[in-house]
Amino acid sequence: MSKKLFVGSLPNGIQDATLRAEFSKYGPVEDVYVKQGCDPGRQWAFVTMSSPEAAQLAKDATDRILMFHGCARPCDVMVAKNQGMGGAEPVPGGQIQVVSAGFLAAPGGGGDVPGQPRKIFVGSLPETVSDADLRTEFSKYGTIVDIHLNTKPVEHNRQWCFITYAGSEQAQLAKMSADRQTIFPGCDKAVEVTLARHQGMYGQEALTTDVHGMPVASATQTQSGTGPKKIFVGSLPMNISREVLAAEFTKYGQVTDIHINYKNCEPGRNWAFITFATTEQANYAKDA
Repeated sequence: MSKKLFVGSLPNGIQDATLRAEFSKYGPVEDVYVKQGCDPGRQWAFVTMSSPEAAQLAKDATDRILMFHGCARPCDVMVAKNQGMGGAEPVPGGQIQVVSAGFLAAPGGGGDVPGQPRKIFVGSLPETVSDADLRTEFSKYGTIVDIHLNTKPVEHNRQWCFITYAGSEQAQLAKMSADRQTIFPGCDKAVEVTLARHQGMYGQEALTTDVHGMPVASATQTQSGTGPKKIFVGSLPMNISREVLAAEFTKYGQVTDIHINYKNCEPGRNWAFITFATTEQANYAKDA
């Protein structure tokens, strides 16, 4: 397990000392590498902790929670593995690319890692968005080989699509760059972008949808056991009910099961497991 963290969505001009002061709350910090010359809104850094346990603690405590002065959204924090030479050197060059297996690569490579997804799911789009609009925006991150735009009726600003790239690194870069940051005309919130796996036959066929317009893959479309469909939800009140959880989480897909803890726990520390019909829906709910 790595002891290095990737920290994204940082304010421009953030200092080594600021990051060191924040992350030292979770253990000794061995090194901080702040990438220089990032585009506005694309600042990132590596923070190396003294141990994998400290890195995991920092990740759990700060990911999408920690917010620095000058930022419009919390920072993204993930454990980084095998980045640079032997996992010890900062990645040279321009914008970092993070592939879902946990490996980091500098731009300019082949752009594909065998077995890793080349497709992204984009949700919370305006109903009027077009193929051309999507291609113009998402071609910034790589070569687009296919766009599947939902053609069925959906709720207001709940349109969605799948975009397939030539390489998995391009898909990951699009996910990291656009998720909760890109806003299309006609929407009052940023889009949600997640990596998509195994939807449709080779990613070309349309999916059925639930009452909310979210994709629901059938058994013939999604390989069994290819990813978690269950999410953990913590910090819940003791009196939380299945109905309340169902009302909230069916926004993101088809909920097939809800398990609520009924054992005694501290106030505000109750928890539940929610199972979705597909991995993509579970990821969408988790990221939202």
